[in-house]
Amino acid sequence: MMDKEITAVIFDLDDTLLDWSQGTLNWRDFQQARAAGVHAYLQGMGYRLPPLADFGQTLLQSIQAVWDEAKKDWVAARLEEALRRTLFIYGIEMSRLAPLPLLRAYNWEPIPGVVPFPDAHEVLTELRQRGYQLGLITNSFTPMWMRDIELRAYALLEFFPVRITSGETGYMKPHPAIFQRALDLMGVTAAQAMYVGDRPAHDIAGANDAGMTSVLIRPPHLDRALDGVTPDYTIRHLH
Repeated sequence: MMDKEITAVIFDLDDTLLDWSQGTLNWRDFQQARAAGVHAYLQGMGYRLPPLADFGQTLLQSIQAVWDEAKKDWVAARLEEALRRTLFIYGIEMSRLAPLPLLRAYNWEPIPGVVPFPDAHEVLTELRQRGYQLGLITNSFTPMWMRDIELRAYALLEFFPVRITSGETGYMKPHPAIFQRALDLMGVTAAQAMYVGDRPAHDIAGANDAGMTSVLIRPPHLDRALDGVTPDYTIRHLH
């Protein structure tokens, strides 16, 4: 590590910067609320749909399917594909719809109870003041503008001029392509970059394979098995 000059620090988002331990809404209920927005939007356009509960269950199954398929080769899961599969079941061709209004009807928002870790703002401010470039890579099936809704609500958006999701990049961690995409956007080499994340199999293995310095954050509420993955450093808190 001593021969590397780190100029950029790239972070994972969930359970790295954002603390999910106190979330008050489970994933199924969160998705049901998202489905309600899409359901209302389509009905407003004149499409005949089943009751919301059935529509929401179909969407949840489609989301799970695209994530399961993505884990086979790390080609990213995408919300648009989950929506396309759901609508196809009900005889609606997504190609006939304007994609942006449909995605907006999905109404992405912060999950109640999920907040930044207490030291996140202070650490990011300190890193920026010391001249480090800051970036963000998250395995999310949404486009980045949706996750920006959360970052803006948490006053984190300003820290990350470079931020990407797997859903809009095409590959998900640990695939090297998503790490390289962030490095290219930041104009740094892997040897100049440190990556901080909470998942050994995704964050640390991916960063190691990409040639970055890897930092595993293990917040108190998580105890993920390493399963043979070796981080360069391990921390308990961002400080």
